[in-house]
Amino acid sequence: MYNYERYNFRVITLLLGLMAFIFLVYETYAGAILSLVLAVLVTFSYEGITIDPLTQRFIKYDRFFGIRIGKWESLPKPSYVTLVRINLNNQRNMASPVVTPQPGKSTRAYKVNLVVEGDLRYISICRGPLEKMRNEALKLGRTLDIRVLDYTSPDKKWIL
Repeated sequence: MYNYERYNFRVITLLLGLMAFIFLVYETYAGAILSLVLAVLVTFSYEGITIDPLTQRFIKYDRFFGIRIGKWESLPKPSYVTLVRINLNNQRNMASPVVTPQPGKSTRAYKVNLVVEGDLRYISICRGPLEKMRNEALKLGRTLDIRVLDYTSPDKKWIL
């Protein structure tokens, strides 16, 4: 069984905290408590994916205090795993929940995809720094017993 999970910061946490503060200023304690409880719930938010090769199913989920929200789907036949480089650009005309570089600059991140047969084509697994994503790609490849393609440079190469 393959599992990947990461902490997921949500901007709504700050908005709920601000709402709780405003409710407290206006002495509306019920609204403040409700906003604060929701802010705490959303603060401890994780997102992840679990792939079960035995039953050929996967689930992408959000987890709050141990409660997973998501549904199991059938896993099409996996072909291989790819590790690709993506560029994060700062574009002033777009709002983005992720931290982006200074105006006019870009930064690199790396993404692991599971390439599958059929209409789905690929399943996005995770995104992050190169070494961590390389390790995740190799772990997924070993779990599913398939090859791993490193496409982080112009020279594509199989690393598993």
